[in-house]
Amino acid sequence: MKKKVIIKTEILCKSFVSDGEINNVIKNLDMEIYEGDFTVIMGSSGSGKSTLLYSISGMDEVTTGKVLFENQYITNLKEKDMAKLRKEKLGFVFQGIHLIPNLTVYENILSPTYKTKVIRKEIEDKIDSLLEKMHLSMQKKKFPNQMSGGEKQRVAICRALINNPKVLFADEPTGSLNSSQGKDVLDIFTNINLEGQSVVMVTHDLKAAIRGNRIIYLKDGRIDGDLQLDEYDISNSKDREEVVFKFLSEKGW
Repeated sequence: MKKKVIIKTEILCKSFVSDGEINNVIKNLDMEIYEGDFTVIMGSSGSGKSTLLYSISGMDEVTTGKVLFENQYITNLKEKDMAKLRKEKLGFVFQGIHLIPNLTVYENILSPTYKTKVIRKEIEDKIDSLLEKMHLSMQKKKFPNQMSGGEKQRVAICRALINNPKVLFADEPTGSLNSSQGKDVLDIFTNINLEGQSVVMVTHDLKAAIRGNRIIYLKDGRIDGDLQLDEYDISNSKDREEVVFKFLSEKGW
C-alpha cells in the first residue's frame, strides 16, 4: 500500500550570509516524508541536517523553494498562521531541554495548551496518561532543577505530544544524555512511532539512527542516500546496526 506523503519539499534552498559571503546550506532539495514513518536525517557536520529539519518544520524561513504540509504550502504563511500550525499540528524536542524553570513538570506539559479550545478535563487526562507512559507520574509536582537530564527530556517529549501533533520533530534528542538515559528516550520514540506517531529525527548517533525505518543521508545540502528499513525490533538490532553502519560508511560518514 502506498504511503501518504505528509511533508514535501520542492526545489528547497536555504542560504545564510556570513562575512559578506553566501553559504548555500540546502541546495535544490526535493524530498517526501511519509505519514507514520520514523525518518532519520543524518550527515557529517555541516551537511545541513538541522537546517533541513528547521526548514521543513516551519521553525525557520526558507530562502527559495516550497514546503508542503498535508498538501498545503506553508512556505509563505504569515507568522501568526505558522505559529498556529506549529502549535496545533507539530511537536518539537531538542538537544537543549528548554523547560521553563519556574514551572512544575505538570505546568510545563500544560503550557502549549494555553489559548486552545481543548476541554480542560481532556487535557488533564492526557497529561496524566503521558506522565504514566513516561514513568513520571510521581514527578509531576517537581521543578526541572530537581530532575535528571533523562527525566527532563521525557518531560519535554510529553510537552511535545500534548497537542497530538501530526509530526514529532527531534533534533539530537539524546545528544546531552548518557547512554542509559538516551536508550530510555529512544525507546519512547520507538514506542510512540509503533503507535502511529510520525517522527522526523536528526542524529549523528548510530544507536539512535537504527530506530528509524528510513534514513536520509545528506551531503553538502543534497540527499546522497536513502535507506529503507523494516520496523525496529530489538531482537535484530545488531544486524540492523551492521546494515546501517555499512550504508553510512559507503557515504563517507
